[in-house]
Amino acid sequence: MKVSVSVQPKVTYILAAAYLAAHLPYLAPSLEDIDSINYALGLRDFDLARHQPHPPGSPVYIALGRALLMPVSSGWPSLGRTAAEALTLGILSVVAGAIAIVAVARIFAALDGDPAKHQPPRSRHLVLWATALLAVAPLFWLSGLRPMSDLPGLAFALVAQRLILQGRSDRRRLIHGALASGLAAGIRVQTACLTIPLLGFALVRHRRAGARWLLTRPVAALAAGGLVWAVPLVADSGGVAGYLRALGAQAGEDFAWVNMLWLEPTPRRLAFALYETFILPWGSLSLAAAIGAAAVLGTFVMVLREGSALVVLLVAFGPYIAFHLLFHDTIEVRYALPILPLVACLAARGLSAAGRFTPIVATPLVAGALIVSVPVGLAYGRAAHPAFQAIADAQRRARTTPPAAVYSHYSLWRALQAEPGALPLVEPRRQYEWLGPVAYWKDGGAGPIWFLADPRRTDLALIDPRARLDVARYRWAVADRPELGGTRPAGAEWYRIAPPGWFAGEGWSLTPETGGLARVAAAGPDHRPIEAWVRRRPGPLHLFVGGRHLGERGDPAAEFQLTLDEVVRDRWTLTFDERNFLRFLDIPEGIAPGTGGYARLAITSRSGGGDHRRAAVGVRQFDIQSAGHMLYAFGEGWHEEEYDAVTGRRWRWTSERSVLRVKGAAGAVRITMRGESPLRYFDAPPTVRITAAGRVIAQFQPDADFEWAITVPAEDVVRAAGGIAIETAPVYLPGPAEGTADERRLGLRVYECQVSQ
Repeated sequence: MKVSVSVQPKVTYILAAAYLAAHLPYLAPSLEDIDSINYALGLRDFDLARHQPHPPGSPVYIALGRALLMPVSSGWPSLGRTAAEALTLGILSVVAGAIAIVAVARIFAALDGDPAKHQPPRSRHLVLWATALLAVAPLFWLSGLRPMSDLPGLAFALVAQRLILQGRSDRRRLIHGALASGLAAGIRVQTACLTIPLLGFALVRHRRAGARWLLTRPVAALAAGGLVWAVPLVADSGGVAGYLRALGAQAGEDFAWVNMLWLEPTPRRLAFALYETFILPWGSLSLAAAIGAAAVLGTFVMVLREGSALVVLLVAFGPYIAFHLLFHDTIEVRYALPILPLVACLAARGLSAAGRFTPIVATPLVAGALIVSVPVGLAYGRAAHPAFQAIADAQRRARTTPPAAVYSHYSLWRALQAEPGALPLVEPRRQYEWLGPVAYWKDGGAGPIWFLADPRRTDLALIDPRARLDVARYRWAVADRPELGGTRPAGAEWYRIAPPGWFAGEGWSLTPETGGLARVAAAGPDHRPIEAWVRRRPGPLHLFVGGRHLGERGDPAAEFQLTLDEVVRDRWTLTFDERNFLRFLDIPEGIAPGTGGYARLAITSRSGGGDHRRAAVGVRQFDIQSAGHMLYAFGEGWHEEEYDAVTGRRWRWTSERSVLRVKGAAGAVRITMRGESPLRYFDAPPTVRITAAGRVIAQFQPDADFEWAITVPAEDVVRAAGGIAIETAPVYLPGPAEGTADERRLGLRVYECQVSQ
């Protein structure tokens, strides 16, 4: 069936106009992801060395943004600086989305419409369904609202692809496509994976034109499109050496911190990469499954009937898929955006196998995608990102009660740079941000400080928890959406911290995050003393410290020593067979006045018995408080804390009997537990008992995610000597169940467990 030259473009333009109209009222009300802030800072002062934007740079995107920023600022004079920048970049995205819709429809129509072979163009209905599926795809829909370069880069690449495909019969269009390919890389350099292979494919078809024509026309146009932005970019970076330094620093960060398949070529990592690439962009598992099934069917149909068109599709999108899976951190779901046109085309081809019933099967998919996409877009455009809400509140408070200094996690630091106001900002050390306040207090700082925190980070556990009670938490309504996977930050927390009772330096493993830093830097107590500083004060104190032997069977025991104010307070030994330790210690005399307001506490470890092999250990629990404040710790039977760096979620597994150790309780205690449904790994609900000295305080049979609050009477706390047990029967054995070497006996997966009075 021939594509109508009048009807199909009309419908395509209607789709593009509808996309534009549906997005304009809900464009990003603020900057959000750290990359959007980098782009906004680049609009002000382009500087790759300061990641404005991040290397390899997006000079064409920045140029387009600067050209649009002036009329936006003039048209909306009431907008603040960052709001105007966010609106500018959002407008670029939504316009790019409309252009991409038109361009991709032309690409789909041209796939096997080769005039040279007098092949008929693709079915009008197939093209329209494929275009509609792309337009309503949740990731494509949301990308049209965001102040990011993803959709402008894709739109430019699709225009280049369209011109290159036209170049099969029109050499002038091929030259234009080559020029557009070079320019597209100035928006997002990864677009080269979408355009260069297709251009090479087209050049092979034109090889009879001769090497001279190929080099002086399309190849020269490609070079011109790249050089027009690359030369100013390199010059602005201080020459080739300066640009390579900036690029090398970015590459070093990528290979150090990015979880890519290239660095972890395992089946498990590949499975996650495929899931994050082909499932998460659709925002719904059921929608992704339906689209995926249609795309698989469409692939088989094209293999059997439309091999040449499939080859063109694979040349156009296959190289990007390979690059994405190998070198991107695929949890950054927005990087999968350029793969959606291929999936939409294959899915539409699969749906078209229904013949005249195609609208009956395709309409529910389009409607389902809209049901997923539209509410997310509405929620996204309703309020500013939490980082900017927190900054606005902090700036208002600072006018009346200014802090001594403002610290932050790096992801919030970029937001503070974009909207600094009059706050006394301190630049953080990346990955070690808590050391900023530590240095302030060690140097004698006595004023209150503020810390703007990323909720997914855990390093503030190295600061006295009682000093972190004054906090405002800001949540993003769309933070948990799959389409926004990898967004940094996804929320904000504003801490107001007075000088704390204690704080710790490097080497402590109080969370999996800080434990990882200690391991990478070889900073644990088996390498050098780990230090904390405890505020000098009269009156009795008590503390606890817990840890783990991290070695292998046959490794030597570890001999620990704890000193406070240069006085040895405790010594103990930990063997591999014991594995864990938990010790409580009383300091009845308190800490006498001395040099500075804080006394040094240090823990060291060495191999026991004169063995020269290292006994690897980690200190994973610690707190010290006045004796009048209750302490609690995780005792025997608890497994190690675990952490998902992507979501920031932390949890511990119980075993068949896990004990909470409480010290200094003056009366009854309240235990709050929140955890995952055991039916994820059990066939039937287990029986969970909370006991103290053998007496059952409470009993549950959880069959869903749970949140419990249990009060343990004072007499039971005393009778149990502070040991409150959580008993679970039966337990889950992951080793036999999953065919792994995991020997743990798992009871409940607990996300939160707190003891209070």
